[in-house]
Amino acid sequence: MEIQMRRHRTVQIQDQENIYANKGKSNLALPVKKQGLSVRGALGEVNSNVQAQRDVAVGKVAYATAEFEKKATLTRAAAKCNTNYSHVQSKVDTGRATKPVIQPSSRPPLRREESTANLAAKAAARSKAAFKEISGNRNNEIIFKKDAKKSSKLSSVKEVKPDETRESTLKPIIKEQTQTLQMLSLESDASTDDECSSLPSDIEDIDAGDNSSPLLMSMYIKDIYRYLIELEEKYPVGEDYLKNQSVITGKMRATLMDWLVEVQRQFSLLLETFQLTVGIIDRYLQAVPNVQRNQLQLVGVTAMFIASKYEEIYAPDVGDFVYVTDNAYSKQDVFRCEREIMCKLGFCLARPIPLSFLRRFIKAAHGSSKNHHLAKYLVDLCLVDYNMSHYRPSELAAAAICLSLHLLSSKKLPDIWTPTLVYYSGYTFAHIQPIMRKIAVIVISAETSKYKAVYNKYLDTSLAKVSSLPQLKGEAIYELVKITE
Repeated sequence: MEIQMRRHRTVQIQDQENIYANKGKSNLALPVKKQGLSVRGALGEVNSNVQAQRDVAVGKVAYATAEFEKKATLTRAAAKCNTNYSHVQSKVDTGRATKPVIQPSSRPPLRREESTANLAAKAAARSKAAFKEISGNRNNEIIFKKDAKKSSKLSSVKEVKPDETRESTLKPIIKEQTQTLQMLSLESDASTDDECSSLPSDIEDIDAGDNSSPLLMSMYIKDIYRYLIELEEKYPVGEDYLKNQSVITGKMRATLMDWLVEVQRQFSLLLETFQLTVGIIDRYLQAVPNVQRNQLQLVGVTAMFIASKYEEIYAPDVGDFVYVTDNAYSKQDVFRCEREIMCKLGFCLARPIPLSFLRRFIKAAHGSSKNHHLAKYLVDLCLVDYNMSHYRPSELAAAAICLSLHLLSSKKLPDIWTPTLVYYSGYTFAHIQPIMRKIAVIVISAETSKYKAVYNKYLDTSLAKVSSLPQLKGEAIYELVKITE
């Protein structure tokens, strides 16, 4: 009885384990068995819990594999449907026409030789035409044909006509450029010939030897000086222009100019800067009446500040000009005065300076560097003197050159002022003689004058110490003064 009960119990346990094992395949977990529960079989005691777990694991793998294959099959089917019938389905769903499907061309793809045949033919034709146009050698042309046949075995090259290619591309361009250059050269030569032929027989062409130097501008230097003469007439300074000033006098102007000469030396500025400064001040005082005494120095330093920016490579800073005034003015005062001066002058600084004409006239006179330095000294003395401010820059330059040549030579005045100087200066000797006499008076009194900045400046060895020359105290210059008296 006891044995039967044990068998019956064993059979029930086995049946229960089989049920749980079958259910594990349907993703159900096997309940954990109690410790020590075992099954007796032919091979002894066996732990039935281990076998059940293995069955459950096998069931999970099989189920996951089946699900993956199912999803893959559905994805491929959907992709196939979308690829083949997406354009049809969109028409049905939306009722709108979609973009037409581009059908592949029935023409077979071109080979490399066929697709580049025309380009190679055109390139070969252009090269052939250029070679024939430049060289003009029949033998070279034959060699070129042989090389072209070897390098390009394309049948379409023969269809291109070299004559048409040459006429449409290379020949018109080369012909136009060549004709244009020839016309320019002929015109320039013609203008030069006309200019030379227009000179009188007794006038020397001082620019004839400058054709090889582009810096001397011999082709149009005469036109440049004609234009400078026009600018002198356009921007004149009237005689006794300070009559419109209620405070500023000629002596005050001379004091300002003498001080600016010292500023120029202190800053090592160019002579062009000083002469342009004088022109700016005279034009401004002529245009603006009733300038006050305490503003005259500000006008002077501002004019030099403007001229230095116009002429110098490295212009002094505005603070330097404020410093030389002993901080009597501020930077803002200089900037404000600069705007006012430029507005009154119409933003034009084109009025020429005497130094530009001095270089031209000394070349026409074949003078030396000493003549040039002495002429510059005479001009600077005139710029300080108010009574000489109304003369044109070219007039001052012509009179200074003539006096310099006379003092440093033993020639008489009428013989010095040659027809060549008359032609290039535009002034006769009778026109410049009164100006020379006034300059002679200024030169004699320069050493004893209270305005000695110019005299001290030309005592420098770099300027040949022309202010201390004995000729400036000789008989020739005193004769001019006697004629004036």
